[in-house]
Amino acid sequence: MNIIDYSGKLNNHDQYVKILKKLEEKCTYIEIVHLYERKNNELVEKFNGDILEIKKVSKWWGTETSSTNNLYKIKATKELFTYLEKYETFCKYHLSENGNYNEITDFGFDDIAFYDKNNNYLLFTTTHEGDIAINQELFQ
Repeated sequence: MNIIDYSGKLNNHDQYVKILKKLEEKCTYIEIVHLYERKNNELVEKFNGDILEIKKVSKWWGTETSSTNNLYKIKATKELFTYLEKYETFCKYHLSENGNYNEITDFGFDDIAFYDKNNNYLLFTTTHEGDIAINQELFQ
């Protein structure tokens, strides 16, 4: 599996939707880590009936923390991808003379990952840091 850094390459909605279309073709399920318990995750609430598993984690793709968070495994459906299209993008990553910085979008702080039928990552984010990684196989 060849994971490539895709940070900053989904900074606009058109790029984001194009990747969602590719993901929809190959994705079997998603995982979303709800990082801040004080606010509900509307995606998790909307697709509550498609939740395959819930577990408490302090480590997931690209992140390790001292706190425990809920990880939701949700079945990938056409409705899920249509719903995801409403967001601007997951997060934005910018390079500037003053240093790199990230921007949280209407998607929020939660990290998300997309998996194929073999449980391989297709895409995952560390949203609060603006990081996005993609499995190169998504483009094949």
